[in-house]
Amino acid sequence: MAQRTIHVIVPIALKEVMEELGPDFERDIGYRLGTTHMLNPQVPGYAAAHDDWDIAITNPWHVNEIVAAGHALAESHRALARSPLAFGARGVSEVRPTTSSEGIKAALKAAEKIGFTGIGTSGDKFRGLAHSLGILPELEGKLVPLEGGGPMRALQAGQVDLAALPLTNIAPVAGVSAVAVCPEAMNVHIDISLCLHPAAPDSVHDLVNWLIDPQLDDRLGALGAERFAL
Repeated sequence: MAQRTIHVIVPIALKEVMEELGPDFERDIGYRLGTTHMLNPQVPGYAAAHDDWDIAITNPWHVNEIVAAGHALAESHRALARSPLAFGARGVSEVRPTTSSEGIKAALKAAEKIGFTGIGTSGDKFRGLAHSLGILPELEGKLVPLEGGGPMRALQAGQVDLAALPLTNIAPVAGVSAVAVCPEAMNVHIDISLCLHPAAPDSVHDLVNWLIDPQLDDRLGALGAERFAL
């Protein structure tokens, strides 16, 4: 019998995390994992237009949108992970990233070019942060809006000095470091939850249970995420 594939819509905010965890899931549970990557705001439209997915992972408000449209089971909505907005730079640093408002402002002001996701959740959070810090007008000339996955590629290519991303897009990547991480009090974290397609087979629950198992918490922490409650 062919090995079943579980199809998951994965936001780019969790791309590296799922790439790290996927092989372990396949080994532990015995199913193949198939993923489709996109920005969080694109997930509801994809879920509505396609019938080839089992689990949709995205921001909680987008999950609510998917459920309200009848494309997912309401009772399947589960909190998955929260990642702080962070700023990555090239190189490996032994210095702990700054978490203070003044430190974050200094890092942003010192950069010549800052890459961010133009239409993604993290991009909106970043612009909101810059506004609340009172430095958005000062930064406008150095901001580089990019497509999904673009900020990290631009950072690695030396096209920007900083990349504004969820920590989950920075912590797993070799050769880059977070120089600043926004504390939860700044309210610019990126929350991610999940839901199930109405026709998802029972086997899909194995992946959900594996993903929300507290035994995974330490690994998520090392990859830039922590648990949260809906």
